[in-house]
Amino acid sequence: MTFFIDREHSIKAFSLILLLIVALSLQAQTPDMPISIHLKKGSLKDFTAQIEKASGYSFIYGEEVKTEHPITLHLKKTPLKKVLRQAFSGQNISFRFTASHILLHKEKAQTVQRRHTLNGYVLDQTSKESLIGANIYDRLNEVGTTTNPFGHFSITLPEGDTKLDFSYIGYTPRQISLHLCKDTLLTIQLQSDNQLDEVVILSDKPETGIQSSRMGASSIPIPHIKNTPALMSEADVLKSIQLLPGVQTGMSGTSGLYVRGGGPDQNLYLLDGVPLYNVDHALGLLSVFTPEAVKKVDLYKSSFPARFGGRLSSIVDVRTNDGNMQRYHGSFTIGLLTSHLHVEGPIWKDHTSFIITAQRSYIDCFLPLVMPKDERGGYSLYDINAKLNHRFGEQDRLFISFYKGKDHIYYKYKDENKFKQTHDWGNTLLNTRWNHVFTPRLFSNTTLAYSRYVFDIRQEETSNIQQPDGPATTNASNNLFHSGINDLSVSTDFDYHPSPAHNIKFGGKYIYHQFAPEVQTGKQQDSNTGYPQANGNYILNNSHIYAHDCSLYAEDDLSLNERWKINAGFHFSLFNVQKQTYLSLQPRLSVSFKATSNVILKSSFSQMNQYTQLLSTTSLAMPSDLWVPVTRHIRPMKSFQYATGIYYTGIKNWEFSMEGYYKDMHNVLEYKDGDSSIGSSHNWEDKVEMGKGRSFGVELMAQKTAGRLTGWVNYTLSKSDRQFSADGINNGKRFPYQYDRRHALNLTLNYQLTRRIDFNMSWTYASGCMATLPKEKTHTELPPVNVPPSWVMDNLNKGDMDYYSSRNNYRLPASHQLNLGFNFHKQTRHGERIWNISILNAYNAMNPNFVYISREAQTGKPLLKKMTILPCIPSFSYTYKF
Repeated sequence: MTFFIDREHSIKAFSLILLLIVALSLQAQTPDMPISIHLKKGSLKDFTAQIEKASGYSFIYGEEVKTEHPITLHLKKTPLKKVLRQAFSGQNISFRFTASHILLHKEKAQTVQRRHTLNGYVLDQTSKESLIGANIYDRLNEVGTTTNPFGHFSITLPEGDTKLDFSYIGYTPRQISLHLCKDTLLTIQLQSDNQLDEVVILSDKPETGIQSSRMGASSIPIPHIKNTPALMSEADVLKSIQLLPGVQTGMSGTSGLYVRGGGPDQNLYLLDGVPLYNVDHALGLLSVFTPEAVKKVDLYKSSFPARFGGRLSSIVDVRTNDGNMQRYHGSFTIGLLTSHLHVEGPIWKDHTSFIITAQRSYIDCFLPLVMPKDERGGYSLYDINAKLNHRFGEQDRLFISFYKGKDHIYYKYKDENKFKQTHDWGNTLLNTRWNHVFTPRLFSNTTLAYSRYVFDIRQEETSNIQQPDGPATTNASNNLFHSGINDLSVSTDFDYHPSPAHNIKFGGKYIYHQFAPEVQTGKQQDSNTGYPQANGNYILNNSHIYAHDCSLYAEDDLSLNERWKINAGFHFSLFNVQKQTYLSLQPRLSVSFKATSNVILKSSFSQMNQYTQLLSTTSLAMPSDLWVPVTRHIRPMKSFQYATGIYYTGIKNWEFSMEGYYKDMHNVLEYKDGDSSIGSSHNWEDKVEMGKGRSFGVELMAQKTAGRLTGWVNYTLSKSDRQFSADGINNGKRFPYQYDRRHALNLTLNYQLTRRIDFNMSWTYASGCMATLPKEKTHTELPPVNVPPSWVMDNLNKGDMDYYSSRNNYRLPASHQLNLGFNFHKQTRHGERIWNISILNAYNAMNPNFVYISREAQTGKPLLKKMTILPCIPSFSYTYKF
């Protein structure tokens, strides 16, 4: 069969086929088509050949188009436009797409691509609470940043289209696309999803963690703090920090921190940026930080940010919640030791919010019920946190914070005489902060704060004395011991973001200190006459000490390229006391190198100075421990810390790290042999000696970061010692620091058994602390002078004296402890209820808290005995969230 097609129809058919082929080819060739390319130090000709083969495009360019340096690319399924942009970055070559060609042109030297700054806040969608450390990542330009402690971010990008990813742990990631043609203000709200295992952290610029330029810096998740098993089911910030590598505990069960060979006074505790001097309740069994008030906790133990100063060993930076601007909600918790109340909500919706958290113990309510009628005593503690948060607009915000905490111990009896003694200590803090956005790249925070730490002992006594030849006389006495610190401070901090590769911080602070190391007053009065007795009034005043503390700082977090990051800065301080001025310039440097996609190497150097110290002779956090400043004779303590580490993230949801450090300390204080404060600072400068110390060690850690089972295991091998002058402490020989614990092992697990039940466990092992114990006992017989020999034989002065071979000459037995906890959740009609059951020291390990020498009554044989304060203790608490 034969078909005939006329010429006109054949031309139309051919034209349609040709148009179809062209259309299909145009559809296949687009600037956003994904391609893969692998090229190492190739020429322009090599590069264009690979692109033409992979994309179907043809290149057109003249002889004047040349590359400034070889092209190296290793990309998989990347948009063609992005491949070209990355290949010609820094090459002075521009490109333009046509239907089937890519035209290359040589850029003029003066041509500069316009850039604009995107800034704003990242908030919780429900509460409008700012999110600290949220990640912002530009997919097209492969740069990112994070929000600062107030939820503000700034990132400068090239003009044009951009795709931004916003993410935060525990929240659903959000992506937005926009065309950037000018400086833009943007507020992003993220929705909480409570699915931690599905969250991907996209930014590579957090301030803490493996991907940051810093080392020795950790953020402690708030859920981990609330779930860590603790004494009396009391969630505690500091006890969670104790489970990190390089952090030693003091006495078992207490919240004291001894970081990398430092003492308890070498840790700077900040509450919303303001220092707290006393952070312990109940002899250190509980800290003052109420978990319901806390938003974020950061620990720095090396590569210290330049904005921090004043302590040698660590920074504990605690930030509190701002308050819900949309709705009212809260919670209350009833435990065996304390009860908690938390309420927050809007005052003016979307503009002003408040938050109040409080906790109080109630031992004092029940203890009098079991005491004799003529005796009364008790102990109580409380903490109150309150904050107001007001938004004037996107550029100005005001925060007013208040904290008040107090411990109260009292004892009194009444018979024919009366006696009453009270111990009160605690902190008061008032803080006003103003945030202002000067430009899209410049953010500021100005703080005005007042803080006060007070410790008082008051004793009142009335006694009736029956005179043999007259009526009874009543004498009354009133004695007061007072110690404390008052601080008034003002500071200004700036964040400047010139580009995504630069994050510059600078600012300054001034603190006016008023130290009252020890003031004792007394009054005795004869109640029959109503007049004071002769010499009945007295004042023993170790006079107030006033000091001026000024500091300036600057630091730059700089990304040199994809592999190298540097954080460099300095902290300049001036401390004036007793007409003596101490100046210090403290450099800080941290370097990070990304060896492969999964291996990061870091190294750092930090110098720190400290101008206040704590006079203490016990392992307990006693309120009678006294804070004193440097003087004309006592110079500031200083430390030089060198650290290096390697980090590996090649296994999904796992992080591995190894850090080594060496810390050299100068002008550290120890009491001279035979001296101590015993709560008295009188002539304290004569009781202490300045020397040097050193600490070095290795810290290993493996952490599982996502999934139903999370947690970590870490091991620390360390050594810390002290040395003083040849004619001073320990005859100039090195001796171990009291908290030189050679080995420490921590295991922490959190397991989601079901949607309603989660299990938490911590197990710790640590070498024992050091103690000074007598090795021998000597017997002395000293005859008096100028007496007959016969009298000497009958009346010899006899005495025994303990002989100490050296300071800290005995290591206590190792301690180990298993803590267990279960949380049972149930949703109710109006909220959620949570039962917590915890077991502290589950297998009843009899860890030594104290050791002492005792002797048998008959033989006098010396015996070494230990005392255990915290055996196995089960506890529970009930929480209702509404």
